[in-house]
Amino acid sequence: MNTVKELRTAAKMSQKKFASYLGIPVANIQNWEKEIHNPPAYVITLITRVMKNDGYLGNELTPQQIDAIRQTKATLAIENLELSDTAVLNLQKMARGDMSLDEYQTELKQRYINHESY
Repeated sequence: MNTVKELRTAAKMSQKKFASYLGIPVANIQNWEKEIHNPPAYVITLITRVMKNDGYLGNELTPQQIDAIRQTKATLAIENLELSDTAVLNLQKMARGDMSLDEYQTELKQRYINHESY
């Protein structure tokens, strides 16, 4: 089994959904899985890092949840704010429904009041 297919099946996505998630043509995924073309090693590394960073591997987040997390990170980056690993994990919990928006905001507010990084 090749690495691209392993990553895609680990994420429980169709080829079309996986291509959309990565922002590449579905033909690339198809060609890589059929081993017509092989992606450079750095591409596999980048895909894996993106999936891990997004919390997709093993967490079964939907593409919409991943987009919400990315948008939040991008918004904070514009304001020169950074999220800790804990904050990203809590964003993922909120996206999956394991933490309510109120709980997330309460924790965020408390950390701000205590001048703790989040």
